[in-house]
Amino acid sequence: MYSPKINMNKCCIQKPQQATITNSPQIVDKIYSNGSSSSNSSSSSNSSSSSGGSSNGLATKRSMSNNHNCCHPMEITDATRIHIERRVETANDFFDQTLRLYGVTELIFCFNGGKDCTVLLDLLMRYCRQHNIASFEIPMLYIESDDSFHEIDEFVQHCVQLYHVNLIKYKDSLKVALTHMTEDMPRIKAVFVGSRNTDPFCEHLQSMQKTDSDWPDMMRLNPLLEWTYHDIWHYIHMFNVPYCRLYAEGYTSIGYKSNTLPNPHLKQQNGNSNNNGSSIISSFKPAWELTDPTQERAGRVNRK
Repeated sequence: MYSPKINMNKCCIQKPQQATITNSPQIVDKIYSNGSSSSNSSSSSNSSSSSGGSSNGLATKRSMSNNHNCCHPMEITDATRIHIERRVETANDFFDQTLRLYGVTELIFCFNGGKDCTVLLDLLMRYCRQHNIASFEIPMLYIESDDSFHEIDEFVQHCVQLYHVNLIKYKDSLKVALTHMTEDMPRIKAVFVGSRNTDPFCEHLQSMQKTDSDWPDMMRLNPLLEWTYHDIWHYIHMFNVPYCRLYAEGYTSIGYKSNTLPNPHLKQQNGNSNNNGSSIISSFKPAWELTDPTQERAGRVNRK
């Protein structure tokens, strides 16, 4: 029924052993419940027409959550808005298909704090809200590492609070983490992953694909395969989705501290040099200003 198996490690590289669970027994509908303020009603209704209509309450929370981010929003044309709304509809169809194959308690969400899986988290939580599914029923799996950016760790905790999800953390390789997870949570049969087909080794990945035989037996769910780099940022700006502040500092693809730098294609220079030529200050444009999406991983350091 599905395509041949492939090595999951090549498409979702992260790192976790003992499970730590942060309980947030809330209903996702509470995130989207009406806020007391109505000042953002027009923009909120416009940006949520395709996703069940998020309310002012969530819009306010998201606006506050992005206050620390660089405020250079992308221009969203009518054509772009229609295109992203169609992407959302396709994602909802995928979630429908998933729930015809699996029960809610058989699902988990792999999260690394990056832009792609953040969009997937937002899409999934909107879908849950529309279908009266409690947010904590689909837990978030996070692979901890001593080499991770503290900004990413903080952002993960922010998302746990914003979306009211259960956080399950491991600290080892992804393969070992999934092995422990299947022992700790044998009911889990499928995992949502935010891979796109332009990611390394993902060009032939299917939307639903089994892990390799030497991995824990699990279905990999990839709703964002056809999304482009700019689709991701258009969605984030259309729906005011939070994102890790490193993206506002020129990072376009975030791995670990030891293998990730700001994208050199976003580098800009401010100021003038003095007599010894040492006063030029370099800075970086935000991630969404990257013109050529094929340069998305230009900030990744190849470790030999």
